[in-house]
Amino acid sequence: MKRIFSLCLTLVLLCTCMSLASADSQKLTVWIPQYQFSKAEDAISDQDFWDGVFDPFEAENNCEVHVEILPWSDYNTTIYTGLLNNDGPDVVYVTDNYDLVKNNLLLGLDSYLTEEEKDNYLLWDIGPVNAEGEHVIVPMDDGIAPGYYNKDILAENGIETFPETWDAFLEACKTIQANGKQAFLQNWGATTGTSALMLAFWPYYFQAGGKMLDENGEISINNEAGLATLNFLKSFYDAGIFDDTIVSESESIDKFANGEVAFVVADMNKGNSFTNNGVNWSYFFSLKGAAGYGARTATDSFAVAMKTKERGNDALAVKALTLITSGATMDRFHEKVFALPRFTKDSVYTNNPAYDELVSAHTDAVYVVSEFEGKASFEDALQANIQMMFMGDLTPEQVLEETMTYYKEQIKQ
Repeated sequence: MKRIFSLCLTLVLLCTCMSLASADSQKLTVWIPQYQFSKAEDAISDQDFWDGVFDPFEAENNCEVHVEILPWSDYNTTIYTGLLNNDGPDVVYVTDNYDLVKNNLLLGLDSYLTEEEKDNYLLWDIGPVNAEGEHVIVPMDDGIAPGYYNKDILAENGIETFPETWDAFLEACKTIQANGKQAFLQNWGATTGTSALMLAFWPYYFQAGGKMLDENGEISINNEAGLATLNFLKSFYDAGIFDDTIVSESESIDKFANGEVAFVVADMNKGNSFTNNGVNWSYFFSLKGAAGYGARTATDSFAVAMKTKERGNDALAVKALTLITSGATMDRFHEKVFALPRFTKDSVYTNNPAYDELVSAHTDAVYVVSEFEGKASFEDALQANIQMMFMGDLTPEQVLEETMTYYKEQIKQ
């Protein structure tokens, strides 16, 4: 009887210990957008990749990490709303950070990270700070969106060297188009203005000498560079070069991969798929406008929600952040999921030496797309107005005037 009682007591104690261990187990939620779009049989999904990253972390820290892979559509709105809520993410991938910083939705990181950790982040100093002067993001390097050209199509049309100036490029497109090939496509069917403008407006605006923000830090594009950019874009549509049946971001890329189009501007990691499709292609850094070369980059980032302090898991969330942004994790991510330039000193992965050489030769012509109040809504409005210009409903001057008026009277209010 004593033996039975002793056994029961042992079971009760074990259950109590297990219960206490479970109660002590912290939970983290991580939000990251989808990056894996490869159709290769050996491609690892975003979910499987990140679950694999956090499996040992969970065991080491007696915690549960729930990774949610979100679609890019309305991503900014989704994370803004999530960071306001008590059940939102603890660690989050951030694109537009202006409103998040302004509304104090991100945790200040300086007091959590060592000097060695901060020094390891190559772009740490350019990241935004909160009202207390603490950095609130770990900036990534999204790289430029280079141009790609089909060398065979250029040769077929007697174009011996890449036509890099605006005028020469337009004339080359007209020649190719006249000979029955599509010359140049843009991603005006992208799901958001941010996606469309990153490839199909801001690079040309920088080539025209434009600056995004005025002396007061406000967005300002109703200027000579903005007008030159829109007139340049309109000239392609007027010449029948832009295909108005392109309704999604990927269609122009697919057409280039199929050898149907001569020029395209795309993310830095598209080259391998073009090669695999048998396209004889090469890079160009950018076109050359009145102000010279100009390519855009951006600094998407990782951050920790301010609400982690209320949940009591802020230290653990920062620890997860440092795991995500470590050179070892990012090297694997860039190799297995999506290639981007390294953004830590301890990273060693290089996707394409030719790309690195291209960017290294033009470092002074790489421009960061600035953050500003209501950026996503502004870019949606500008994209819509440019599409109306293509349809003949607005002039370039009206696009600039109406976009800036709408921004000042509606978005900023």
